Amino acid sequence: MTLSALILPRLPRRPYCTNDLSCGLRIRSADDARHYRYLQINPHVLRSWLVFDIDYPCGGLAWEHSHVAPPNFFSTNPANGHAHLAYLLSTPVVTSDLAREAPLRYAAAVETAYALAMRSDRAFGGLITKNPLHSAWKTLFLHAHAYDLSELADWIVLPRQLPKRDSAAWGLGRNVQLFDELRTWAYSWVRTYKSNDATLEQWYAALLREAVAMNSRFSAPLGGSEVGSTVKSIARWTWRQFTDERFRAIQRARGRKSGEARRKDSAEERKPWLAEGISRSTYYSRQARSRTRTISGNSDT
Repeated sequence: MTLSALILPRLPRRPYCTNDLSCGLRIRSADDARHYRYLQINPHVLRSWLVFDIDYPCGGLAWEHSHVAPPNFFSTNPANGHAHLAYLLSTPVVTSDLAREAPLRYAAAVETAYALAMRSDRAFGGLITKNPLHSAWKTLFLHAHAYDLSELADWIVLPRQLPKRDSAAWGLGRNVQLFDELRTWAYSWVRTYKSNDATLEQWYAALLREAVAMNSRFSAPLGGSEVGSTVKSIARWTWRQFTDERFRAIQRARGRKSGEARRKDSAEERKPWLAEGISRSTYYSRQARSRTRTISGNSDT
């Protein structure tokens, strides 16, 4: 299989592209965009490729020096040796669907581990990459194998958890962080909006304002379509699920769980009086006398 056959069928229908990043991005048909130096290879809210920006000489070999899986291709700037490395995923990751939270978190963990290992640029937004089909770059096509996330994970140690509230959050980590912060805000406020007779459209608008503010704190903010899709997913789910009845049920469940945790290592669970061969009442009487002596002793000092 050729690199073109790997890239072109997966392009967005109308990707962003440009020949000069300082002049901004343009939206073109896929047939036209493929001829520009910089190209959007991942569709909106769908991640088919994990792309890493290596901003140091011989960047194309970062994977080899870091002992991680070989990328499908890397495109190198012949002027300075900086490169973009790309890994094709066998199952694209949806970046905005509330129902697919686990794959998104897993993909973010894999991406973060590879980024740290290869010392890739955390300011890289990931929207645009060096077009591997353009002659401006020296591109090496290594293989056409599409990786499963677990296969990529086998090459590296994954972080125990992603950084929280990190303004420098990178790649898919931004999607996870926005998702977590926005849904926490939504859980706290959705019942207030409902009790004041707000509409779903008004709730969506409120969430969107919060999401835009949260996104602006990233050093490389997410694109508007990703933010909008995340907002829409959370708005619909919370509006449907967070009723007063459901909230009371959640509070009751939390109360039961808290009570069970408090009782777990209590004397009532351990029954120490049985081990001492005394009655329950005798055990508690001794405990009370012991506490009284302790308090009296402290008051004399």
